[in-house]
Amino acid sequence: MIGTFLERLKRWWLGWFFNENQKELECKIADLEDRLRKSGNEKNALNDEVRKFKTENNRLSSTILKTNEENSKLKQTLRQEQDAKASAHRTLEKERKEGERARGAYQQEVGTLKQQLEARKAEITEARGELQRSQSKLAEVTTLLDTRTKELKGAQVFLTTADAVSGAEVISSVDALNAEILQTCAFISDSFDFARKPEHADEIKEGCTRISDLMGTSMTHLLSTVQHTADPLLVQIALQGATVEFSRWIIMTWDFDGLQAEQQLSEIYNDIRSTETQAISGRWRALTRAHVQKVALQHDDLHSTMVTHISDTLVVIMVAAGCTKNYEDAYREFTQKFGERVSNIVKMAVRLNKIIGEEVTSADLWPTHGAAGEKFDSDTMDDFEGPSDQTGKPVLCTTALGLARSEKLAVTDAAEFKYTVLKKPKVALESVADGLEREEVSS
Repeated sequence: MIGTFLERLKRWWLGWFFNENQKELECKIADLEDRLRKSGNEKNALNDEVRKFKTENNRLSSTILKTNEENSKLKQTLRQEQDAKASAHRTLEKERKEGERARGAYQQEVGTLKQQLEARKAEITEARGELQRSQSKLAEVTTLLDTRTKELKGAQVFLTTADAVSGAEVISSVDALNAEILQTCAFISDSFDFARKPEHADEIKEGCTRISDLMGTSMTHLLSTVQHTADPLLVQIALQGATVEFSRWIIMTWDFDGLQAEQQLSEIYNDIRSTETQAISGRWRALTRAHVQKVALQHDDLHSTMVTHISDTLVVIMVAAGCTKNYEDAYREFTQKFGERVSNIVKMAVRLNKIIGEEVTSADLWPTHGAAGEKFDSDTMDDFEGPSDQTGKPVLCTTALGLARSEKLAVTDAAEFKYTVLKKPKVALESVADGLEREEVSS
């Protein structure tokens, strides 16, 4: 019984023991299997890492290979550059040595040139001194020569008797001026109508007063009494007379009244002319006229002033003759139509002033005229209407200038002059108005 019990106890214990160990083993086996799985996973992960490392290793190996190849190329390039640098250094060193040799030669040459330059400077200084001395002598000689030349020119001026223009040329210039005056005044008188209007009575009276001194009482009276409507001949004659008188003044004047020395210069010249030779008095006149007018003609408006003065007088004459236009309208139309022609007359007269006053010295020339009221003399004047026996009849006005010449023959206590009429002036006589229709003007 006890044995059976022990057997049973043994089997129970062995059963319990093995049961317990089996569980523990199973646990351990399960743990080991878990670990094994984890190890497999880790192995797989490690294998993946290994593959990655191999791939990266292969890439790095390829990169290293390329890098090594590039390094080899760079080393080769570096060696070539080092060789080139060494060659360039050797070349530079060679050139430096050559440059030093050349600089030495250049410095030696510069030294030589400096010595030569100093020598040249000394020579130039000496030459300049000589030049200054020569220039001083030349200046003295030149000054002396200029002085002698001026003295000679001054002597030649007073010794020469040659004229710049001939007598025929002077006569031709006077004829041209007379022709221009005739044509211009004919055009003017034909371009305006004449019929005395009551509303212009005051202007007509004032016009007569203004022209009385210039034209004379006879011409003023005829202009204000003769009918000019059908035939303005008397108006034309009056216009010619006034223009001729202005032209004569321009030709004769010394200074165009710019210096207010007309009378003084004329008196001085007359005294020189009576005491000196023709050559000296003629050259004095030419020089004085030239320099006096040079000062007087500095005013640019002198020409326009003379044109305006003549134009004003001619318009006043037409107003006094009974022009149908008042002064203002007549003057405006006159300047528009005839301003240029009057300007041309002034230029021609100024040119004659220069010819007679400066370019002819072998004799004295002057324009001649017949004064209003003077007795007609066929020896010294012509009737503008043609040859006729009008001796002794009063002159109305001059219609064309004449030309006279006077030359001093010798210097004596009593001066002798040769007088020649080169061209007679043409005059209109008071009888020109005979037979013309007249009307009385109420005062």
